[in-house]
Amino acid sequence: MRRPVSGTHSAVEPVTWSRNQWSLPRMADGKKERVRGGRSIFTVTLVLVVITLFWIAATHFGLSVLSAFRAYTVAESRWTNAQKQAVGHLLRYIVEQQPESYARFTERLELHAAFQTSRRTLLSDTPDRDLARRGFQTADLHPKDIELLLLPARFRAIIPYIGRAFEIWREGDDRISDLRRVAQDAQSAVEDRRIDAELTLEFLHRIEAVDQSLTDLQTSFNATITEGAQAIQTVFLRLLVAAGAGLIVTGYAVTSFIFRKTTELTREIAASESKFRRVLEHSRDVVYELDLESGAYDYMSPAVKSVLGYTLEEIQAGGLNFIIDRMHPEDRKRMEKEILEAKGVDVEQHFTKETEYRVRTGWGEYIWINNRRMLVQDTDGQPVAIVGAVRDITAQKEHEALIHKSLDENRTLLAEIHHRVKNNLAVVTSLLSLQKNKATGESYDILHDAESRISSIAMIHEKLYQSDSFAEVNMKEYIAEFVRGIARAYAPLEASVVIKQNVEAIHLDMTRAVPLGLILNELLNNAYKHGFAHADGGELTINFERHDDTVVLRVSDNGSGLPAGFNLDDTRTLGMTLVQTLTSQLRGTLEVTQNDLTTFQIEFPIV
Repeated sequence: MRRPVSGTHSAVEPVTWSRNQWSLPRMADGKKERVRGGRSIFTVTLVLVVITLFWIAATHFGLSVLSAFRAYTVAESRWTNAQKQAVGHLLRYIVEQQPESYARFTERLELHAAFQTSRRTLLSDTPDRDLARRGFQTADLHPKDIELLLLPARFRAIIPYIGRAFEIWREGDDRISDLRRVAQDAQSAVEDRRIDAELTLEFLHRIEAVDQSLTDLQTSFNATITEGAQAIQTVFLRLLVAAGAGLIVTGYAVTSFIFRKTTELTREIAASESKFRRVLEHSRDVVYELDLESGAYDYMSPAVKSVLGYTLEEIQAGGLNFIIDRMHPEDRKRMEKEILEAKGVDVEQHFTKETEYRVRTGWGEYIWINNRRMLVQDTDGQPVAIVGAVRDITAQKEHEALIHKSLDENRTLLAEIHHRVKNNLAVVTSLLSLQKNKATGESYDILHDAESRISSIAMIHEKLYQSDSFAEVNMKEYIAEFVRGIARAYAPLEASVVIKQNVEAIHLDMTRAVPLGLILNELLNNAYKHGFAHADGGELTINFERHDDTVVLRVSDNGSGLPAGFNLDDTRTLGMTLVQTLTSQLRGTLEVTQNDLTTFQIEFPIV
């Protein structure tokens, strides 16, 4: 709905006077009459001149501003077209990974950089009009339009629509910067050969978010320009009507002059609106206005024929029901509910500004539609219409489905790999167990240690196979199960050694989980073999906690303690060497303390 704009009305009151009541000769009365008549003519003439000058100045100013608004509409369409082409080339680059697509993406954004330079200099304290002019020339605009683009910045302080449009423009430049950052990240990933289906999907979502934000800004910019043009048109028409009323007092000639100029102004405004409508009708989106009460479309842009395959006449004749009847059965009830809610109370709380659904086209196939819309309310706040833009997003949906399918296939493959590795390690463990049962002395210990280490790795792959992501292990579940396995291996001590666990549910990826599992294996085996070897029992405590960006593993026992003169730096045993090496691999630190308890503490970063 158009917002009412208050105008200022002026009127020329008739100059009145009465006959002189003093007793004067007739000649003196005539002279005084002529003097008064001359003053009246001068006053009326002065008023006429002032009104005429005001009218001319207002007409020139109004036409200039309206023409400038039209020029900004044309420039915005060039800006938008370049942005959409850039997004298309970037999407193609991410999918096909061809440098030519990235080069075309960069080339399309040259126009935005030039426009950004023009905006900044126009809004500066010392604007460089030549620099701004060169920036606008990159869009291949008409020279007169370029000069008109330089005009509005001067009046942004007195015309709020101009200031608002420039602010939206600035936000658009910020989103373009976001798009460049996405492109740089994508280029880095492609060049480093890090890109996979999951990363591709992430980039597509980021691009879609930026593109949607830019679409919102483009719609807001056009709405602001349109609203500003309508407001200025209304103000100046009212001023002209008021000026015309004053000029009528001065005679037919002045009235004819105003009428002629008003007609010319109306013609100019109609021409400006016609140009704006042509820009709107050449958009690839279907723009519409739906009357909620009647269900009729008050406006539908001609692009509907190329998008949906139906003529304007067919849709306008059928109204909203024509579209609902052709929606996919799975989407129809939801959309009917949304339309019904739009007519209800407190609609602002549940009205969705964007929705997606499928529609059967005139060619007999279903396509995915993105509908971005706004609710129009009357002066009482009651919803009366919906204004929106419809876009075919079928290709985007197909790309997303393809990416999801590829991702599912990769997950299945990864699960199978973890499963097979676990099974192969289980075979190795079984072979070592069979060999261990025939060995004695030092050979038995060596085979037992090897079996335990391989089991710790096999259990990591088993947990990865059982997880949803196949990428991270829940260490709380892993440690609990692993500790039970170690305790069973030392069956004679299992009942006499009390194990206490204070373990948080921290998720680690495979590069951290495997070294940590091997470290835990060495520390638990060390406690059983040396700490409780000559004891009737004892207590073993395992702590695994997160502190900000680090993780701490602490294994303590109250067994026989460390050998006399134990020095971690001088130790030569394979177990301690493994613990030190794996701690370094985790970029962590190892600390050993001996008091009432023997404690091994490993701290490493998780980020």
